[in-house]
Order: sequence, then structure tokens, then C-alpha cells
Amino acid sequence: MSNLAHQRDLTAQRTVESLVGTLSSALRLGGIDNPRRVATDIVAALLDVPRSWPVMNREAAIDESLVALALNAARKIAQGAPFAYSVGRAEFRHLSLAIDQRVLIPRPETEMLVGEILDRMQASFGEASWGTAIDVGTGSGAIALSLAAEGRFEHVIGTDASHDALDVARSNANSTSIALRHSIEFRHGSLLSPVGDVKASVIVSNPPYIAYSEAEALPSTVRDWEPPIALFSGHDGMAATAGIVRDAAECLVPGGLLALEVDERRASIAADMIMRNGAYRDVGVGLDLTGRERFVFAWRI
Repeated sequence: MSNLAHQRDLTAQRTVESLVGTLSSALRLGGIDNPRRVATDIVAALLDVPRSWPVMNREAAIDESLVALALNAARKIAQGAPFAYSVGRAEFRHLSLAIDQRVLIPRPETEMLVGEILDRMQASFGEASWGTAIDVGTGSGAIALSLAAEGRFEHVIGTDASHDALDVARSNANSTSIALRHSIEFRHGSLLSPVGDVKASVIVSNPPYIAYSEAEALPSTVRDWEPPIALFSGHDGMAATAGIVRDAAECLVPGGLLALEVDERRASIAADMIMRNGAYRDVGVGLDLTGRERFVFAWRI
């Protein structure tokens, strides 16, 4: 069936089941594995409902605007685009975020990083105020928004060198404002340069940590779609991390927490860098769900 015929067929649909069926056919022709599962996920993502909802509501009526969005998403997926960019949404902890190619797609590992920060701050400060948190390289705002929604911080600041990324983060903040327990703002600039006037109890970052020489080894869904500024860093991938470690020592209050997501191959390098700085204590490496060394934590002396 031609693409035009697919489009005519798709726009005529009026139920979830018929939409899933037509999307499945289009995805199958595009060479996508498990096309029905992907089609169901497209519908769920665009409706911002649980993945099981389309299966349990097959006869639910749908709007024509959803048909057009679903068709566009299926086309992008068939062209190799990541799912989150295709549907324009990504789930992160308790938030549903708008996502496009201006920002990285949030990963489950980063959700774990947020959880580790919340656990450590709860253990150290309990029900008292947790002060200010800074998310360096905020991208979509996923970390900053989660900390503002779930933590006991008085204020959360997200920084980014990309104006485009900050536009996405601010849009997400506006759309999730009901869920936020405390105030949040976003500042433009490289790493910690926009927050020289702030003393923070937490500095967290998922910085760029891939060496430029490693670009060809990346999956095409990452290399060809996600923003290079958020992926690559100089000095064998460690330049951004080194800058954060150095500047956070001046920005953190005594007893403040530094929390970094790192490349599993460079976790020990990052931990050693923090220990050699001399401004931190209790430096530790954390594991993700697959047992990889993906996080480094330290407390300001």
C-alpha cells in the first residue's frame, strides 16, 4: 500500500483499535520489530496514559488530530528516530516531559540518580529544609523538575549552555507547575558559571562524558539524533566533569552533596579526580540496575 493510501486509511479511523491496527501495518512495512506493541505505545504516549490503556480501551473514540500525530510518529520511527523524539514525550519518574531533538532523552539511570540524591538528603537533613539544589546541564529539566517536585528544597536552579534546551526546560516547568513543591528557575551559561552568586546544598549533573573519538561507536539512534553538545566532552570525555568538580567546591555549602552521572568506563577516574581535589570527603561510586558504575557521590568538607 502506498504512503498516501496509508494516510487516507489512517485518517478515516475513529477507534483506538483501528488506529493501532493501521499504525501496526505502517510500522511493519517500515521494517519495525513488534509493530503492534510499538503502535500501542505510540497511542499511549500521545494520549499521556499508561501503556495498558489502549489495550483496555480498544473501542474508545479518538480525535482526528491524534491520528495525524500518530501517523507522523510512526513515520519518524520507521526512519530510525528514537521513540521519545517521534512522539515528543518521555516519562521521567513521576513526570511526563515534552522532548525533542534540542535535548537528550532522559534515561532510567538518571531517574536512579535523582532517587539516590533524595535518599541521601533525607538521611542527612530529614524534615528540615534542604536549601538550594543546582542541576548543571539541565537539558529537558528532568532532574531539576524532579528535585523540585519530590524534594524538600527551598529552591532549584537548572543551568544549560543551550538556549534551545532551556526553552524546553521552561516549557516543561510551566506544564508541570502543579506538581512542583518549591520554586525553580533556569539560567543560561556553561556549567556553574551562571550560579556564582549561589550557595547550594546539592549540585547534580548528568554532563556530557563521551569522547569525540567514540562517536562512531555510538548507536545511530544516539549519534544521529541527540544533541552533540549534551553528548561529547573534551579531554577524553572528562572536561565537563572536571569543570564541575572544580567549581562545585566553591559553590557547595559545607556538608553539601555533589552527585554526578558518569560513563561506566570513567567512574573510577571521576572518583579519583574528586578525591585529589581535596575539598570533598566520603567519595563513593554507585551502581545502576545492571551493576555498572554509573554514579559518583561526594560531600563537601
